Amino acid sequence: MDDLLTTRQLQELLQVDRITIYRMLHDGRLRGFKVGGQWRFSRQEIEAWLQEKRFAREVGEAPVRTAGEAGPSRVLSPSCVQAVQGICAEALGIGMITIEPDGTRFTEISNSCDFCNIILSSDLGKMQCAAAWRSAGDGKARLCHAGLYCVGASVEVGDRVVAITAGCQFTILDSDVKDPPWRTNLAGLAAGLELSEEDLKAAAGSVRLVPDEHLQRTARLVARVADTFAEIGQERLSLLSRLEHIAEVSKV
Repeated sequence: MDDLLTTRQLQELLQVDRITIYRMLHDGRLRGFKVGGQWRFSRQEIEAWLQEKRFAREVGEAPVRTAGEAGPSRVLSPSCVQAVQGICAEALGIGMITIEPDGTRFTEISNSCDFCNIILSSDLGKMQCAAAWRSAGDGKARLCHAGLYCVGASVEVGDRVVAITAGCQFTILDSDVKDPPWRTNLAGLAAGLELSEEDLKAAAGSVRLVPDEHLQRTARLVARVADTFAEIGQERLSLLSRLEHIAEVSKV
């Protein structure tokens, strides 16, 4: 069973103060959940995250830049990604966003619904949405903190994940279910995020409905979008590498 860490234990493990922990939660660098009003963190996830950071630091200290060290700002154009993402989001009838591996937004959310806009108006809501987007990088369809679906895939360039594209803000249309769990939990969601329950109820109708049989199709199409970004990034990275080589040769 995965061990859970308290905020104090995590402070001691990371050697940071409590404010830094909350800041890292807010910007999506850390993931956690509340138990009885107190934050808890997965020791397994924290240790895996620390291992990734150590690897990234070791790679960053290497004297030669390789193709695998590219970040999204180097290999992808934000305006290009935003445009393609927007078209796909409208075509699929869902929300979409592309983030950096650490949870930083690379694009704005495309086709965002009113219900999720209210959630994103809360600092805690932003943090929990960022955690859901980061989790989408493993390619599995899962429910977010609000009970809505989130699917996605990693954008890999040069054997390195440079971004994550996520499709979200939708639920499954099931005629056999009269009151889906996400609707019945609006009071708890509002209380947890310190939002108005009435506002959430009024905006609930804006949540997109995807037929149950189309869930896997939606996940596959979002993954294809991520693959397209990866192909664009690889081509751009190759071009930049050639240009840098030409520039170096020209100095000789």
